[in-house]
Amino acid sequence: MVGFRKIRSAFTSSKTIRGNVVIVTGSSSGIGSFIALEYARYGARLVLVARRENKLREVAEACLEAGAMDAAVCPADLTKECDCRRIVEFTVSRFGRVNVLVNNAGMAESGLFEDYETTGSFRQTMDVDFLGAVLTTKHALEHLARAKGQLVVVASVAAYCPYPRQAPYNAAKAALVQFFDTLRTEPIGRLIDITIVMPGFVASEMTAHAEGHIPWWWPMIPSGDAAKAVVDASISRKRHAIVPSWYSSWLPYRAFAPELMEWLPRATLVGKPPSIMVNRALNAILGEELTSKLFRAIAALNF
Repeated sequence: MVGFRKIRSAFTSSKTIRGNVVIVTGSSSGIGSFIALEYARYGARLVLVARRENKLREVAEACLEAGAMDAAVCPADLTKECDCRRIVEFTVSRFGRVNVLVNNAGMAESGLFEDYETTGSFRQTMDVDFLGAVLTTKHALEHLARAKGQLVVVASVAAYCPYPRQAPYNAAKAALVQFFDTLRTEPIGRLIDITIVMPGFVASEMTAHAEGHIPWWWPMIPSGDAAKAVVDASISRKRHAIVPSWYSSWLPYRAFAPELMEWLPRATLVGKPPSIMVNRALNAILGEELTSKLFRAIAALNF
């Protein structure tokens, strides 16, 4: 019975997606390229968006081999509104409609906020991770409404978990969640579906450069698994999806014991005492120098 349901679900999903026009931003590598491949297996018509045209063409070829009805390449820089508009114009010119817009493009830098000497990277992170999605959505909105289409937003569990050394990234992802949740309350929310997916740490090109930022023991989600979860949530028209689901266990702490979500990262990842009271107590027992060494050693064990 379970096997039959899976086969029926796969058949229904293929029938639902086949021929649909799907824009995937940030699809030249990482989770974005795998999202494109997942839609390709269902026979979608794809528009692949990122800055690196050569990488996009490689992904497009793989998508066609995987079963996409078409795979067009649209190199673009989402920090420029003219490019966000051009993505939609290109799609409509080629296919006549937009059924699904997957806002996946993102970037991140690692570092303590207090250590940054310049602020340019903050703006770039917000421009790519937040405003790029907002502006592309704005230009696609009338086409999505006409097609009774769907917005798929790849956010992050960082939207509600204050993980250190990525404050601008966390802020951008939180802004995404709040923005698209707010759209549901507006008239457009009755015309299109909105699915927000919040993955944990995904093994990708972006996280590969995060040495000294992600603990060695932290479970990483393969890009392919994360992408499948995104597309499955899209097919099911879920409002929200947290991937993997065990990250959901943090939500009660966020609501009822937010201090724990600050203390643990501060002590184990930043290498500082979790609170002023703990710091004072340990300073009285061990002395300031030994207390400082203790927490630095704790943090060093994780990387």
